[in-house]
Amino acid sequence: MRILFVNSHVDKGGGQAIQTLQLFRALRSRIDAEFLVLQGSGVHQELLREPGVRSVGALRYPQGIESLRRAIGKASGQFDLVHVNDVYFGLPATYLARAYPRVVLFGTDPVQELGWRYGPGVREAVRASLPVLLAGSTLVTNSEPLGDAFRRFSPVVIPNGIDPKRFAVLPSRDAARLELGLEDSARIVLYVGKVIPVKRVEWLLEAIQRVPDARLVIVGGFREEHYGDSYYRGLLRSYPEALPRTSFVGEVPSSRVDTYLAAADLFAFPSRFEGMPNAVMEAMAAGLPIVASDIPAHRALLLVERTGLLVRSGGEMGETIARLLADDRLCRQLGAASRQFVQEHLAMDVIRDRYLTLYRSVLAGSGRGAAAAPVGEGQP
Repeated sequence: MRILFVNSHVDKGGGQAIQTLQLFRALRSRIDAEFLVLQGSGVHQELLREPGVRSVGALRYPQGIESLRRAIGKASGQFDLVHVNDVYFGLPATYLARAYPRVVLFGTDPVQELGWRYGPGVREAVRASLPVLLAGSTLVTNSEPLGDAFRRFSPVVIPNGIDPKRFAVLPSRDAARLELGLEDSARIVLYVGKVIPVKRVEWLLEAIQRVPDARLVIVGGFREEHYGDSYYRGLLRSYPEALPRTSFVGEVPSSRVDTYLAAADLFAFPSRFEGMPNAVMEAMAAGLPIVASDIPAHRALLLVERTGLLVRSGGEMGETIARLLADDRLCRQLGAASRQFVQEHLAMDVIRDRYLTLYRSVLAGSGRGAAAAPVGEGQP
């Protein structure tokens, strides 16, 4: 079995790109696979040197779609199935290349995500185009709530996976803080993710104002192509009292995130919507207690009062963080349960095998939405 992976990028990072690369690595231990991407300008350039990863053009819209389409066309007949991991470049490129059979992964809701980013007109355009772009495909979502949103396409639900062994050898908290230059005495609340409106970072700044003995560490880029840095600058103007105890680190290589996880006491994630957030999964694997927004994706991932706590406002987030940091026993219980949940339910080798089963089903003609022609030879 030979699988062609297609994604917009890996070098810009982001949860879905990191998830896709982790799955690709796991699959390559079992099958032949190649990964086509576009080259961006992020801090994760080393990921472009991963075995099997091939950049075929620049990450520019819409030129990148044509770059991917040409590369997929050249791969005609070399692969049994194409696995698409992004909706913005990869899905239209594989559609135009008539690449079937095809598995398409939704890591988040593209209708809502692009609606938040570009407005209701784009949201409706994406909604209207999906039936055409997904025709003849097998859709996969990474959570049941996301699957419910696209029930009309009969999705297969396969959760994201993670390698628990990666988090079994983290440095001690003191060693990690020394390496990062963080204060030894402060309790550290960590957030990993983009600083953009949909992530609702204002909750974090509101929360930290209510926890005077804690420091907030925000790891993630605060300048983005669509928003620029206007949202970030707005946060600085709106929450001056939080700034002395807040560190905006910026984006760091994914390997460096592990050190921040090791240095933290608690992980907070206030996003408006998610599919199955990689950042939360990594924090769980690192054994951190989690405080997250009460949204369907988090309700599916976090067992309330067992692996994490859910909140509905910045004020409630602050109160919950203060409660946890005052109760070391509860923090340890939540962190241990989080790590165990990842090991038992989200280990990457288990997720890899579920994808292999799906690929065999699609190639046998029994997968939902499957087409029978080799890559590059189907008809939309």
